[in-house]
Amino acid sequence: MTLLAATMLGTMDSNALVPIIALYAKAVGADLLQIGVIVGLFSAVHAPANLFFGRIADRLGRKLPLQVGLGWDAVSLFLYSVATTPLLLALVRISHGIGSGFVGPSSMAIMADTSPRERKGRAMAVYGMALALAVVIGFGMAGPIVARDGFAVLFYVLSGALVAGLVLATFVGEPPASPAKPMPWRRLLAYVRGPMPAAGYASIFALYFVLGAFVTLVPLHLQEELGASALVVGLSFAVFAVLSLLFHYPGGILADRYGPATPATIGLVAVAVAMALIPTVKDLPGLIALMVIFGVGHGFVFPAASTLVSREADP
Repeated sequence: MTLLAATMLGTMDSNALVPIIALYAKAVGADLLQIGVIVGLFSAVHAPANLFFGRIADRLGRKLPLQVGLGWDAVSLFLYSVATTPLLLALVRISHGIGSGFVGPSSMAIMADTSPRERKGRAMAVYGMALALAVVIGFGMAGPIVARDGFAVLFYVLSGALVAGLVLATFVGEPPASPAKPMPWRRLLAYVRGPMPAAGYASIFALYFVLGAFVTLVPLHLQEELGASALVVGLSFAVFAVLSLLFHYPGGILADRYGPATPATIGLVAVAVAMALIPTVKDLPGLIALMVIFGVGHGFVFPAASTLVSREADP
């Protein structure tokens, strides 16, 4: 439970920024192209950082990288409050992406190392539920705080939550260390080319490629076309987060019983349908209905894709 709490606090920050980062970038003077770059910089840095720091977690242990990442992110979130130009905001996004690259691989590795193979789907579903809860809380809190107190207060609250996660991480046990081994590059490349991990990575890539466009354009669409406030934007995003949370564990059960390809396919189809229909929505109720479909799809994809990647991996 301590690991799950630290994981939730360690990922709540990036999720809370999802509904409002495009609006904040616009507020500091960014144009549409700059907004897209600023939003995307986090993921552009975060993805390779995950790979690099995951290797560090293999060599130095899981706990220390988790603690470093939580501390790094706490500083980055504070720096958002003083990033008052597009350039400064872009630099902070880079720092935030680097720090978050420590948290994900180390926390997921601890969960994977402490779960039996036959229950890995359920274990990853519970881990995914902690992430989904972070999404729900982050999305739900961002809009009300920004609408009432402004962007800076949100950044201070999230920085404090990361400090709390750092404190909790000190109580997380370090899994038993295995002897360090040289990277078996040939076996790794052969593994990555296998059907299960390839399908898992492709599923995650497809999901988050769509989500990236969604995060950049939908808040601006809601604000400019529908006249929605930051409060409405945040709460509408929370709808899909709630549905994602509710469907994570059923997705894990389906992955264990029928194979992870089934829930992954269901989830990707649901996300594709939702995204295809969102441009036709002209009012908030219609958008919320499609957010439900998107949330169901997201809830199925994450545990299934994680199981596809991890089930046949070396311990």
